[in-house]
Amino acid sequence: MATIQLRTRIDRDLKKKSDNVLKGLGLDAGSFVSMALTQLVHRRGLPFAVTESDEGYFASEYGVTPSQSIKAVARLRRETNRARRTGQLREITELADLTP
Repeated sequence: MATIQLRTRIDRDLKKKSDNVLKGLGLDAGSFVSMALTQLVHRRGLPFAVTESDEGYFASEYGVTPSQSIKAVARLRRETNRARRTGQLREITELADLTP
């Protein structure tokens, strides 16, 4: 397999932190990039979820300010946790959980 050199620029601190994580996994940056690109090709998409934060979604979808969206997210999380505690929100872990 012929190889080529890929050059890129990233933040110095990010490089240092990512090198530490990769070292703990027994990898180097080149191996990681090869793995990520291989997954990109096999999946025909990014090998990880790329999502907007809840706050960003509320701001763009509903035109609310960042502070309003932060409050809305906090309220939704409280309501979800309350519903989960009181049994009003069922956790779905298998197909049988979808039937009443």
